[in-house]
Amino acid sequence: MPQHAAAPAAPAAPLPVDGSSTIGSAAARRLLAPAADARALTLWGSSSMSSEGGANATPRAVRIHEQLALAAAPAVVHAYGVGATRSAHTLLMRGLDTPILRRRGEPDPATGQVAVDLEPALSPAGPLRIPGEVDGIAGVLDGSSGAWVFMPDGGQAPVDGGTFRSSLAAVAKDSRQVLWMGKNNILDIDGVLADTQRMWDAATTPATDTLVLGQWATPHDPVGSATAEAVAAVNAEQAQRYGEHFLDLGGLLTSEEGLNCPPLSSLRLLEQATTETALAQQIVPDALRSPDGIHLNGWGNLAVSWAIIQRMQELGWL
Repeated sequence: MPQHAAAPAAPAAPLPVDGSSTIGSAAARRLLAPAADARALTLWGSSSMSSEGGANATPRAVRIHEQLALAAAPAVVHAYGVGATRSAHTLLMRGLDTPILRRRGEPDPATGQVAVDLEPALSPAGPLRIPGEVDGIAGVLDGSSGAWVFMPDGGQAPVDGGTFRSSLAAVAKDSRQVLWMGKNNILDIDGVLADTQRMWDAATTPATDTLVLGQWATPHDPVGSATAEAVAAVNAEQAQRYGEHFLDLGGLLTSEEGLNCPPLSSLRLLEQATTETALAQQIVPDALRSPDGIHLNGWGNLAVSWAIIQRMQELGWL
């Protein structure tokens, strides 16, 4: 289930009332004397956004949302990356799609849980559990078993069908957002571009409130493959559309400059034969991938986190 990243702990001692302390670094002063208008940051996407694989290779697990929470403090970071989901699931989570639920069978008499279908049809994916309501009945739309069920909150009547609206829309309201969505349905180029655009347009101030992350190529996406061409097409179009609000992570993870970025420089990746082989196929080197080959490991997540933070600073978000 999507979880909120933990908020930073409150300082142990009160600060000067006027917030004028000059002790410590600027980052430390921002943490201990938070701005009253610090805007929340919401992360949307699939397994890369949830940092699956981040416990591999590094001494400690590297989770992107945790790195961003430290950098953005005292702003709250909402982490809504869910593995295996497609871009349409992100729209459902964000509350931009509000499907009709059609009940299948009778509800459980003890819990009110009932199997449902979505109209328009959308199959579930991954450990997806979305809090929301159906015509005023609060509960959770759960697809984690491979089939949709709606579970009303305790004490509420079972649903008999109706319109589902995700409550995550209210959580994300007025926040800035980072989007890393669409890799699991990347061959549907037009669909990924349209879904990402809808997320972009949903921001409070679309021109300034969103950072779109580019996709990167795995061993299943070598140069010349259909998926590689789709990744390149989506990245190229989004780079043109969103300008500085697009971050080319594929370029970061497959270029000489990117592989020498501060978080990775000590690894000396360009001196490794496996890196040369990977770059010849225009895929991310295995030193940055988890053992499954399709997710970034801790080092890869560290580089991505660094790049996001750098760009957020350039955009004036930090």
